[in-house]
Amino acid sequence: MDILIGTQGFSYKDWVGAFYPPRTSPKDYLSFYSKLFDTVELDTTFYAAPRESAVENWRAHTPRTFQFSCKLPQVITHQKHLLDAQLELDDFVRRVDTLDDRLGPLLIQMPPQFHYPEIDKLKLFLELLPDKFQFAIEFRHRSWIRADVYDLLRAHNVAWVMLDLSYMPKTFQVTADFVYIRWIGQRKAFEKYDRLQADRSDDLEQWARVIQHLPASVQTVYGYFNDDYAGFAPGSALMLKQKLGLRTVEPQSLWPDQDAGQGRLL
Repeated sequence: MDILIGTQGFSYKDWVGAFYPPRTSPKDYLSFYSKLFDTVELDTTFYAAPRESAVENWRAHTPRTFQFSCKLPQVITHQKHLLDAQLELDDFVRRVDTLDDRLGPLLIQMPPQFHYPEIDKLKLFLELLPDKFQFAIEFRHRSWIRADVYDLLRAHNVAWVMLDLSYMPKTFQVTADFVYIRWIGQRKAFEKYDRLQADRSDDLEQWARVIQHLPASVQTVYGYFNDDYAGFAPGSALMLKQKLGLRTVEPQSLWPDQDAGQGRLL
């Protein structure tokens, strides 16, 4: 089982001087990030399907083994609630498909206003998903926590997103041959995101046990941290990697000599 741990996005100014070396230009964020992590979840694709130039830039600044997970555009999930979204879906997958072997799962992030009575929309949308891609779906309303939903997702090999979010119960369901986990915490819990500010070590111990005891049918685990989880997503991601016994590199060890020792990872 491959375990790929990263963060939700990588373009954050607060990380400069704490994760990225001081004075790092935004154009150099991704190449540095990819030296520490094997994957990233792209938030930018939620706002619009990516341009060809953006995809080319992502490929140019990462190694061949790096994996990008991409959110479906909000027009599909939040505006249309999955209904009559064939054209937008086709356009999106066509664009991200150029990532080729660096493309990880595609995240269907549903809004809290999307409730179980809309399940017929979900059923229709799942039928549209091309088999070529991996899909994971995140629900933010408790009404979706039910056996028939898990069975529906299993029938389409779509992963139930295991979610660590303040107002949602943790639900450890495996509905595909891969697992997708998102650590979000509580929105706007911190004023600045340049260091770990909450002790989530016990929670991460629990998550490490969940990952280590997944069924043998799971081929890959993708996991992504938000800054709101503990105040500093890279620090949380590195901490979990350590608990899982995965190889980690301290960011400051890759900084230029004149900047070494100035950062605040913890």
